[in-house]
Amino acid sequence: MAVRDENTLRHKLDRFWAALFLTPEGKPKSAFLLYSFCLSLVFLIAYGVSYFFLIDVLEKAFAQSSVAVRNIFESLVPGLAGSLVCCAPWFFIKNKRMLPAAYIWLALYAVAALMAMAFLAGSGDFRIFLYFYLMLVPSGLVSGAVFSLLMFRRTLSAEAGAK
Repeated sequence: MAVRDENTLRHKLDRFWAALFLTPEGKPKSAFLLYSFCLSLVFLIAYGVSYFFLIDVLEKAFAQSSVAVRNIFESLVPGLAGSLVCCAPWFFIKNKRMLPAAYIWLALYAVAALMAMAFLAGSGDFRIFLYFYLMLVPSGLVSGAVFSLLMFRRTLSAEAGAK
């Protein structure tokens, strides 16, 4: 029974990942899926750069503040700055589905990282990871995803009203 379940899971995973590969003619099987995946990697880099450059600046700016205030600003400001950069393409891309799809990929990365660390790290290490994870991941992910989904919903409403 376990072998059959493993084969079923493997088959489902193979079908999922096959959508990302190119056809023998060199064209992507699903251009949208491939482009949103690549855009999510660009967003991941943008958020990383945002945190890299802003954490030290915020640490120095709020050095005299309490730890709670400093942590709140170090958590929110880089995430919101990264979302500002990542959501700016909304206003000039043609395929408005691309941004919400990229944020779905980012959410999948976040869940995968959390699950991987839950299985790989000891309880003490996982608690430290969870502290930094909850401090760094949700602000950018939630703010960018909410913006892109609300704007996508607005676009769909406008298109439905125009018909």
